[in-house]
Amino acid sequence: MPSLVLLAGAFLVSFAVAAVTGASSVSVSMAPAIGANSVGVLRGAFLVGIVGFVGAVIQGAAVTRGVGTEIVSGTITFEMGTIALLVIGLYVGLGIYFEHSIPVAFSTFGAVAGVGLAAGYSPTLGYWYLTIASWVVSGVVAVVLAYGIVVLIRRYVPESAQMDRAVDKAVLFAGIVFSFIGGGSQVGLAVGPLVGTVRELGFGMLPLIAFGGLGIMVGAWTKSPVMLQAVGRQYASLGQRTSLAVLLTAIPMVQIIANTLGVPISYNHIIINSIAGCGFAGAGSSVDTRKYAGTLASWILTLLGSTGTAYLLYLTSKYVQ
Repeated sequence: MPSLVLLAGAFLVSFAVAAVTGASSVSVSMAPAIGANSVGVLRGAFLVGIVGFVGAVIQGAAVTRGVGTEIVSGTITFEMGTIALLVIGLYVGLGIYFEHSIPVAFSTFGAVAGVGLAAGYSPTLGYWYLTIASWVVSGVVAVVLAYGIVVLIRRYVPESAQMDRAVDKAVLFAGIVFSFIGGGSQVGLAVGPLVGTVRELGFGMLPLIAFGGLGIMVGAWTKSPVMLQAVGRQYASLGQRTSLAVLLTAIPMVQIIANTLGVPISYNHIIINSIAGCGFAGAGSSVDTRKYAGTLASWILTLLGSTGTAYLLYLTSKYVQ
């Protein structure tokens, strides 16, 4: 059994990852409503925190279980989970330092896989196939689905002041729904590596998930207003209807992939591909294919880099011992 100091340190890192996730990933769900002036920044941050926490507690078990028990064949011990969390925090920190969005889902999967493989576990191939297939297929589906929704909105939603107000309300409602789904899909990225530890301590997953949900809420309340204001301006440039198309694309995809299948999924992955689909349909700004390709490359590098880093750190820790 690890000492209380080491336990506190591991849970502190987990809480920090949850807070960063709440401030960045989960808060993005309300950005379209802020960009459309459907809700103010502070009220939006408050809603994200509350709804994200509720979503985490109600729907967070699927991804938490997937991250904590499905990636490799053996139990993720306290030492393994702590190293995985440190690697996740490292890559998130690098993203903040270089002002580049690092997908927490990719770094989490890579970090847990890295420590598991270093410990001699075998990959759970069925879950790996499901995860990789979900990432690849969801990117394509997001582009196609967003394209189709833009076409439908353009055809069946007339331009009028009354309809614009209805679209505003729809964007706000969709943002609240997406925050709820986001809490469930993202909390496991922060607390999943500690599932084995809490089971060893005699606790179930629900207290762990609630702990992660609290981190998401704190992050949303304290750090998301700046993020919401910045990202909201980007959605404002897309326009209300394009923002709605992005949300209508992302909501069912994140719900099915993360909260139903239990696969860690990146908000950025879905949203960027959704915006690309809208761009291909002629809504919003045109697609910068060079920037788009660079983003895809950074995702792959994050996955490979976090796996390799966690693998080497775990081997080093065993050698030092």
